[in-house]
Amino acid sequence: MGPSIPTPDPAVVRALLSRRVHVVAGKGGVGRTTIAAALAHELARQGHRTLLLEVDAPDDAARAMGVQPAVDSPREAFNHLWLCRMTPAGSMKEYALLVLKFKALYNLVFENRLVKYLLRSIPSLGEFTMVGKAWYHAEEKLEDGAPKYERIVIDAPATGHAITFLSVARTVANVVPAGVMRDFAEKMAALLESKDDACLHVVALPEEMPVNEGLDVLRMGKERVRMAPGLGFVNRVLEQRFDAAALEVVDKLPEAFAPFAEVAKLRRDREHWQSEHAERFARDSGLPTLVIWESNTPTPDGRFDLDLVVDAIDAAAEIESREAQGG
Repeated sequence: MGPSIPTPDPAVVRALLSRRVHVVAGKGGVGRTTIAAALAHELARQGHRTLLLEVDAPDDAARAMGVQPAVDSPREAFNHLWLCRMTPAGSMKEYALLVLKFKALYNLVFENRLVKYLLRSIPSLGEFTMVGKAWYHAEEKLEDGAPKYERIVIDAPATGHAITFLSVARTVANVVPAGVMRDFAEKMAALLESKDDACLHVVALPEEMPVNEGLDVLRMGKERVRMAPGLGFVNRVLEQRFDAAALEVVDKLPEAFAPFAEVAKLRRDREHWQSEHAERFARDSGLPTLVIWESNTPTPDGRFDLDLVVDAIDAAAEIESREAQGG
């Protein structure tokens, strides 16, 4: 037992998983990176060449998957799954080389001390170049013309910063004069705004503030970024241990067991308010929502939590469960 949340339509879940670009957003501390890593695992296990991009983060995805970090350059972590943590500096270099074409010219211009100082003073330039890097990888091709990465999963920054990150390309496209920068910005924005190719997944904990922020990022994602909504994830939900009948038994325990009875009641109260917040998130977001149960035996590298999420996605999409990839 747990929150009363409608079971997502498996066909809808599978359709969302078929999108090329998946952005995972939510309040800091809700397990967003674990969800993003699990989603990337799921897509890779389906046979899609998948790239997981972290936005200037502390390599949490690498830790969750039990692999070495990959900074600025994608590295294959598992079969069909690549990992990359994007940094503003590394993304700036790739963007500049993409525009200037020649490394010598890049070094002449962008390695200049005054130019570096100027670039650091431009608001949101780091976010713009990291969105550009994501777009570049989405456009990369193999020798036979097939996409190098068939799925891109972006572990976005926390809530408000996520919206700045996601909306910067459209902002630049709307304000800069015609030219190379506007052309690139328009292509970046179009990728995120595509109703067929991209979607925004939202993660929340079953608590008031994470739910509120999750709903806010979903609303701003629709209004400011024009992104199609994806899946909702309510993370770390306690499974029900004490129903009304169990509490009646607890109430009849001898006085010596009073401390244990109090703990049971506190647990039941927490289960109850968690359910209320989880149900509110599912109802007010309108997203097909997956409940991720609290792990009872977490491991230091987080892989048990990762596998819990993969299994939940499998179940929601009615995909036959398979053993998780080794890490």
